[in-house]
Amino acid sequence: MASQRSLSNSVPKGAFKRRTLALTITATLGTAAFYAGAATTAPAKEDTINVTASSAPEVAQESAWGPAATIAAKHSATGTKTDTPLVKTPQSVSVVTREEMDMKQPVTVKEALGYTPGVFASRGSSNTIDAMAIRGFTSVNTNQYLDGIKLQGDNYSEVSMDPYMLERVEVLRGPSSVLYGKSNPGGVVSMVSKRPTTEPLKEVQFKMGTDNLYQTGFDFSDAIDDAGVYSYRLTGVARSQDAQQEMAKEKRYSIAPSFSWRPDDKTDFTFLSNFQNDPDAGYYGWLPREGTVVPYYDANGKAHKLPTDFNEGEAGNRMSRNQKMVGYSFAHQFDDTWTVRQNLRYTKLDTEYKSVYGFGYLGNGNITRSYVQSKEKLANFDVDTQAQAKFGTGDIDHTVLAGVDYMRMRNDIDADYGSASNLNLANPQYGNGNVSLYFPYEILNRQEQTGLYVQDQAEWNKWILTVGGRYDFAKSSTFTRTTNSASQINDEQFTWRGGLNYLFDNGISPYFSYSESFEPTAGATKEGKPFDPSMGKQYEAGIKYIPNDRPISLTAAVYQLTKDKNLTANPADAAFSVQSGEIRSRGVELEAKAAVNANINVTASYTYTDAKYTHDTNFEGKRPVEVPANMASLWADYTFHETALSGLTVGSGVRYVGASSSFYTANGVNASRENEAFNVSSYTLVDATVKYDLGRFGLPGSSVGLNINNLLDREYVASCYRDYACYWGSDRQVVATATFRF
Repeated sequence: MASQRSLSNSVPKGAFKRRTLALTITATLGTAAFYAGAATTAPAKEDTINVTASSAPEVAQESAWGPAATIAAKHSATGTKTDTPLVKTPQSVSVVTREEMDMKQPVTVKEALGYTPGVFASRGSSNTIDAMAIRGFTSVNTNQYLDGIKLQGDNYSEVSMDPYMLERVEVLRGPSSVLYGKSNPGGVVSMVSKRPTTEPLKEVQFKMGTDNLYQTGFDFSDAIDDAGVYSYRLTGVARSQDAQQEMAKEKRYSIAPSFSWRPDDKTDFTFLSNFQNDPDAGYYGWLPREGTVVPYYDANGKAHKLPTDFNEGEAGNRMSRNQKMVGYSFAHQFDDTWTVRQNLRYTKLDTEYKSVYGFGYLGNGNITRSYVQSKEKLANFDVDTQAQAKFGTGDIDHTVLAGVDYMRMRNDIDADYGSASNLNLANPQYGNGNVSLYFPYEILNRQEQTGLYVQDQAEWNKWILTVGGRYDFAKSSTFTRTTNSASQINDEQFTWRGGLNYLFDNGISPYFSYSESFEPTAGATKEGKPFDPSMGKQYEAGIKYIPNDRPISLTAAVYQLTKDKNLTANPADAAFSVQSGEIRSRGVELEAKAAVNANINVTASYTYTDAKYTHDTNFEGKRPVEVPANMASLWADYTFHETALSGLTVGSGVRYVGASSSFYTANGVNASRENEAFNVSSYTLVDATVKYDLGRFGLPGSSVGLNINNLLDREYVASCYRDYACYWGSDRQVVATATFRF
């Protein structure tokens, strides 16, 4: 928390010309497509989802940007940027559908991914940001995308999406720079907003639960005209809740108006917006290892554990976030060959953070505390323009995608760091923080990226070859107002991916792929040379079973992922870093999602992650922090359709998270053990739900339900970032939900 949180991205000389070229191409393609679409005015086809047990092509049943008929989605665009069946995608992709979210009622995106393999949610019970690790890799700013465009964060400024506003949440595991540019090698989280429908939708939802939860949501959609050319959707949420920790609250007000223009079945222009105000974003602190992982001992030698609602900060701690996003998604199919698409969004994010937080255990039940206050104004502009061609060359069918995307981010930070008074854990005396400021942090961060990419999905007989390449120009700069100094890093990078699938008639598809990523690295060597981007390289093999005629999705994958040019301490001078570090992660991931029959839904997953520092000055041979070796989950729900219990759904799930590790630091009593590892114990959680469909009472689509997370109220430490930063997991949460459709 006290460290500077900034990413570095760069562009070489001549970047202005290339940026201008990229913007020109973007504007030309987008404008041409727009007017081409406007020239046709035939009546639109209505958006409908047809569920059938026949062997009709699945592409007619599901869109990668729309709802899925069951919990087992069949299509996604996250892994290819085209509407592609998952069985033909040569990389691991998981999809959490709207139906699955409606069953489990997650509060956050990271909670929505709680049953997804390869994904570990960090920061425990804190809901402030959706911090996640994928395949053993964490990042300073989360790798999250909304409607194909990155939710670029910086420092403490992070966009947070409410799951109620989303149609689906997807995870692409492994390097993904060939599609998205600079990114963490672990993977990306891709979200799809709810879109307008021509079928009438009128939904109002009410929630009440533990920690004084009160929530109201609404979701309205319909065609505006008889022909279905114009349609709208209006989704909103208002929520108030106490955080698990004392003195902390969560409040959210969000509304997402959207509007679609579909003059024919080949043209779709959808205006998308989201306005969200979080005046209280919740608890964003941490606790020491002593009192959580192990007991602490007071001055009398008596052992204690901290309660799970303990707050090491002050009542005045607060994070607020006000985010505004406006953009559109446009697609036009000229003919059977050519289609153009463009996604554009402007984001404005105002963040204010003020916190006293723990920073080391001193012994005898006392901790040191630090202080941060930061006001940030972030603005981000993104546009991604694509041209897609479907054609054949002999016996080979091609889907070729070419595109250019551009991102520009500006974050104005006015911050101060300092110290605060110590706190006695056994007898905390709040209200006397004694803040002392010693480090002003007034900077202007800028990031810019232009990417040119091309991809070919070639099908011959039952073979599918996916090959893509991308060239990125990235720039990051920092202007420090206190010293009137500036620094800039320019990077250029080519990345590529290749994958091969074989598709059997029964829906089984073995595959193999290679993929790359790059991530700019801030700073310079002792000699003043700017750091090169770190590189991620992955080999992955797997098998998928996703039949066309049944709602089943089974996947298995093995992989080896290496990130090189990782920063590590300079052996000759520990005050500086060198890029000789390397992290290797390899593992196995299994996932099953199935609507077994009209009554039963089942999801299951298993993750084995063998991650370690293969080259590092201080950590060589050790596991990275917050990376469990084993994770597993199982969920099943049963819906009665006959007898007196007709309309009743009961469900339960189990989540297992294996032991993880972390490191001692030079803070407090453990200074002599700096860089040594310590373990965080495993834990198992049980969830449950009961839901009743009110259709038999003349309210089709309406329901009442009860969701319980951590049913047994297990007390557990979710993870530790360092010995001064451990996180209690969530206590038992009971939430009653009433959803009415009319």
